[in-house]
Parts: sequence; structure tokens; C-alpha cells
Amino acid sequence: MFLFRAAFWIGAIVIALPLVTGVDEEQRRQMETDPVQLEEVAIMLQVTVTDLLGFCDRQPTACETGDRMLWTTRSAATNLAGRAHTWLDDGPVGEDD
Repeated sequence: MFLFRAAFWIGAIVIALPLVTGVDEEQRRQMETDPVQLEEVAIMLQVTVTDLLGFCDRQPTACETGDRMLWTTRSAATNLAGRAHTWLDDGPVGEDD
């Protein structure tokens, strides 16, 4: 659960940083007078999703590494969950009855 929370907050910060640091006074005035339209957002979202879907075609080694990392993390989490289940059922190792 910690990893999901950490990934969420890191992602939120990374997304917010360009908005906070990269806006000067002229850009701020333009944003106030010319707001982004819903159609523009939909097109940008579609382009982004299309780009993300093609990432593994452009960077196959990055996808292979990410896949191995996810499987390793899944294996470790499964192992930890099994240990926790055993501990909850049987009590801590070395506990005398």
C-alpha cells in the first residue's frame, strides 16, 4: 500500500511542477483570457493515450525491464502475504504454547 501511495504523490508532484514553476505573467494572462476547451482536452488525452500505447514499440528494453520489475515485486508481495497469513494463523515463529 505504501508503494501505491508513494507513486500517487510522486506522480501528483511531477504533474503539478510544470504548472507551478513554468508560468510567467504573460502566460497567466493568456490562460485567463483563453481557457482550454473540452474538445482540446479530449484531443490531448487521445494523443497521450495513443503515445503511451506505442511506448513498448519504441522502447522494448524499458518495457521488458518494467515487466520483470513488476513480476519481481508481485512475487515478493505474494511471499510476504503468505508469511503474514501464516503468522496470523499460527502466531509468531518461536512462540511457545
